[in-house]
Amino acid sequence: MTIEYVTNSENFFLLAGPCVIESEEMALQIAERIVAITGKLNIPYVFKGSYRKANRSRIDSFTGIGDEKALK
Repeated sequence: MTIEYVTNSENFFLLAGPCVIESEEMALQIAERIVAITGKLNIPYVFKGSYRKANRSRIDSFTGIGDEKALK
């Protein structure tokens, strides 16, 4: 199933994931859990997660894993 197939249909689909990815392990755990749930419910699912989150209310808040690590 392609993203075009999902988004061009008039059917409901779920676009979800973590606000900011903290690690590969975390991203995979979240994706696997959501895939299990949406698979049982027959809901098309598109994973979405940010590797960098710039709009934090505190300057010392976690903003992401860094560009170099994200590119691996």
